[in-house]
Amino acid sequence: MPEAKGKMEDDKLQFVDTLRALAIIGVLLVHVSQHVDGLNGWLQKGLSIGAKGVALFYMASAFTLFLSLSRRSGDKRERISAYLLRRFFRIAPLYYVMLGIYLVVNGTGPRFWLGDQEGVTAANIAAHVLFLNGLNPYWINSIIGVEWSIAVECMFYLFIPLLFKLIRSVRHAIWFVVMALVVSFGLNTVFVQYPWISDYSLWGHYLYLWFPNQLPVFGLGILLFYIWKDERHLKSIDRVSGSLLLVSVLFAFFGGMTDYLIGVGLLLGAYALYHWQPMWLLNRVWSWIGRLSYSMYLTHMLVLGLIVQVKLPFAPLVSLTLMFIITLLFTIGLSWFTYSWIEQPGIRWGKKLISRMKPVHKQGDSVKESVA
Repeated sequence: MPEAKGKMEDDKLQFVDTLRALAIIGVLLVHVSQHVDGLNGWLQKGLSIGAKGVALFYMASAFTLFLSLSRRSGDKRERISAYLLRRFFRIAPLYYVMLGIYLVVNGTGPRFWLGDQEGVTAANIAAHVLFLNGLNPYWINSIIGVEWSIAVECMFYLFIPLLFKLIRSVRHAIWFVVMALVVSFGLNTVFVQYPWISDYSLWGHYLYLWFPNQLPVFGLGILLFYIWKDERHLKSIDRVSGSLLLVSVLFAFFGGMTDYLIGVGLLLGAYALYHWQPMWLLNRVWSWIGRLSYSMYLTHMLVLGLIVQVKLPFAPLVSLTLMFIITLLFTIGLSWFTYSWIEQPGIRWGKKLISRMKPVHKQGDSVKESVA
């Protein structure tokens, strides 16, 4: 019976893999479209929404991290050190390998994200290795081109143990989301007037990517967890917290905070996906892509860099479709290799190290973990 119950719960969690799959598909679409000339303006604008796939990654990450901690909460031997090791070995091995590959392929010369800096310095590389590149506007995205989200994710990891103790219900999650939104708006309003660097355009990009601006979406992922955990949690929303959530949506709407509005839409979509369980989205194909999504996220820029060298002599929409399919297939192929030979061994190394610290808590082994 426990095995049957565990399988049933894993089946219910299949929607998380689909969220990751949809996220990486969106990211691929937007990056491919940037290399296709002549696309209709409205189509280009619509495809740019694919960049919000990172928000889906964050939402899935917050959800699974809270799920992991809730399953392990009964184990009094679980320590912060085990949590940090688990997270490190989940993301670091593949990330470090890809950092090296991108440095070899792209070199250390000037690029957009470096602004007026001459090249990638040793300090920049060290910051990447320590996941601190998100603290510097010149470094946050200057080697791989998508690593900003990993820096933001790692910063969120540091707050998770505390947030798990403080946020215990839907009502608590709503208050956290609203507070995160207010903090994000306040900091961006202040710092847009006081840039740390001379390149104002790059500073604007940095304020969009940095941790405070992404925090509300993580909060929405926590909210999704408590709704999923027990739909009766919805009854714990009192008039004050419910009204506060509505006010936050109106505030974002009139304040032009479209990312938060999209995040709320993604939350509703994620819950609908779980609640209705559509087979055309919840199946082995989407689950498989979802499992490969971290590898795909880190490898697709490498694949795309090779594919864009070939100029397709077709209409823009046809070129976009072909380039997307080719990029998707090659990225999946490469990602299957990195997933099997780097990602999974890294996770096993982490588990082995943790097992030497204390007996393995088997219940948590099946938890599906996520990263952006």
